[in-house]
Amino acid sequence: MKILVISDTHGYIGDAVEAIEKEKCDFCIHLGDMAADCEELELIFPRQKFIFVKGNNDFFLRDSAFPDERIFELGGKKFFVCHGHKYHVKGGLFALKKKAVEVGADIVLYGHTHTAYLETGSVLVMNPGSAHSYGLIHIDGDSVRSEICR
Repeated sequence: MKILVISDTHGYIGDAVEAIEKEKCDFCIHLGDMAADCEELELIFPRQKFIFVKGNNDFFLRDSAFPDERIFELGGKKFFVCHGHKYHVKGGLFALKKKAVEVGADIVLYGHTHTAYLETGSVLVMNPGSAHSYGLIHIDGDSVRSEICR
């Protein structure tokens, strides 16, 4: 399974479109700011599977119940996905990692800082950066590989 992770597109989806076309992933996860970009990407790529959360700048969405965070399983791995602002990630990752442990996540994805970050270990922690970078996660059985691409 191949997963594309994007965040903080802020109205510029050109690089996201290129990444989706190039990487041909099973899922695309957008971590907010601007979730409306996700709605546009869904129209451009109607066969692509998307998972979205909203960020601190997401005010005008077609679905008012759009979630701030999600917990789900893909490829046998448990994901905790959020924008990050409610966990104060600009000041550090303590609260985010604490929540990940509470929910038993194998993979934690966040945005908000506009700075790409990748930490591997017992829990994978990734921030794909902003509009001009993205993350890739490859899950093959128990094996998980990840990278940040620009």
